[in-house]
Amino acid sequence: MHIIIDGYNLIFAVPTLERVVDKESMEMARETLLEALSRYKEKSRQEFTVVFDGRAQEGEDFGPSEKQVRGGINVLFSKGTTADEDIMNLISSLPNPRNMCIVTSDKGIIREARASGCQVTEPQEFYKKITGPSKKEKTRPRAEPMAKYQGPSENEVDYWLKLFKSKWEKDKAP
Repeated sequence: MHIIIDGYNLIFAVPTLERVVDKESMEMARETLLEALSRYKEKSRQEFTVVFDGRAQEGEDFGPSEKQVRGGINVLFSKGTTADEDIMNLISSLPNPRNMCIVTSDKGIIREARASGCQVTEPQEFYKKITGPSKKEKTRPRAEPMAKYQGPSENEVDYWLKLFKSKWEKDKAP
């Protein structure tokens, strides 16, 4: 399966990554995403392409989009186009779109992807899949001890009866 990710769309759809942008920088959020993808790639053996909107420097010629490979992840920075356009071009250029999954919440890309036969996954759902459940989801209530349901043992019953009987007799005495 080839998974194509609308990079900034995912970053701003996932609160964990959006907080990284707020506290650190956009570059740090990209790195956090790429590291998570790289770790997941080792387990899943799937092909990943992350597409980000690129920025042309002043006076720079709009050439082809810039391609990189980072930690086994294909990274594409659009130049002269938008990430959305690059994703749609990828969808139309690959031989078997049915073996592709597009990760985005962008309505235009979703429409194009589904019309081509691609699978579509929401960014939050995808990020949860690659990073595992959050700490809150990992903590499960501890199982209650079986003794709670079995009641006290005979020795415990005898102990408490003696204790309360003697206290009751003391309270009743004049």
